[in-house]
Formats: sequence, C-alpha cells, structure tokens
Amino acid sequence: MLTEETRKIKIPDAGRMVLSIEITLNDEKKMVKEGKTVEDMIQSLSLNPQRVMVILNSELLPQTKYNSSLKEEDELEILPFFAAGG
Repeated sequence: MLTEETRKIKIPDAGRMVLSIEITLNDEKKMVKEGKTVEDMIQSLSLNPQRVMVILNSELLPQTKYNSSLKEEDELEILPFFAAGG
C-alpha cells in the first residue's frame, strides 16, 4: 500500500504535483491519477465502452457504473467483444 507521501507523482499537467493510485489493469500494475474512472481507463485503451465487458474486483460491472472512480489497489479487467463473421 502506498503512503500519502509516496503517492505524489509529477504528471505533465502544468508541472503540478498530483496524487496517484496504483491499480491492476488487465494483470498489469499501473499508476493512474487519483479520480480516474473506469470509463477513463476504457478510453485509454481506445475501446468503445459499448463493446467491452468490465470486471472490477472480481465482479461484473454494469455500464451504468462505468463512471465509478477507481480506488487504490482496484483490480480491473477490460475485455473487448469481438464479432464473429459467418
């Protein structure tokens, strides 16, 4: 777990210091700006929110909850849907 002091990182945002949190996204540890939402993470992967399945902390997340802010140590899986041709 990161302490308040170690969570400060410099983000190229007018040179300000901002707080970050550590999450796991698709099995990879990531540092993200505090306040990021599930939808922000979907967009960071260049995916359509209408065409993904999201699992947050081992629970299927409905699209109505994509605006939920992420918290320290959240585990997020974002899985795109692929259409099968025939």
